[in-house]
Amino acid sequence: MNLLTLHAVRLLGFADTAAVAERFAQDSGEVESQLIDAGVNGLVLRSTFAGEGGWSLSSLGRVENERLLADELDHAGAWSTVLAVHDDFAEFNTGVVGACSAIQLQPSAHSDAVDVLIGALAAWRPLETRLAELLPRFAGYSERLLRAIKLAVEDPAWFTATDRDSFHRVWFEVHEDLIATLGIQRGP
Repeated sequence: MNLLTLHAVRLLGFADTAAVAERFAQDSGEVESQLIDAGVNGLVLRSTFAGEGGWSLSSLGRVENERLLADELDHAGAWSTVLAVHDDFAEFNTGVVGACSAIQLQPSAHSDAVDVLIGALAAWRPLETRLAELLPRFAGYSERLLRAIKLAVEDPAWFTATDRDSFHRVWFEVHEDLIATLGIQRGP
């Protein structure tokens, strides 16, 4: 099974074939074939939710994803780098979660919350660079976060909406990518 295909399903949670292929710029036909094979092997499930069809990881697929990620880390010699980046990320993750909650619940706190998100993006950029040098699949998060902030100037939904590549959604994906790569469970 292709690591990037299986990992894209994990990061996206539930997605159609086109979105899975797009996540790591893979050929859609190849990804579809890989997903069908993964389904036959019990690694992914195909289902329909709210009228939309898509793929999600099975428990077996999650285990296989973590095995492939551990192999990738070993091969790249990246364990210590990813651990250090995760520790640094954790320092400002709580602030981002609080800022996103404030944007959703307290419009009066909007300006301070946006400052927190901008600061988190600035702190994330060098961490992403360190990761991408060893694990190129980490490249691109900063651009997606910046794009969300720019679009939020006209439409504040780009900060926290779940129906688009909002700041919160991308940030959640960064966190999931880090913990999945390290094989640890998501904390509070």
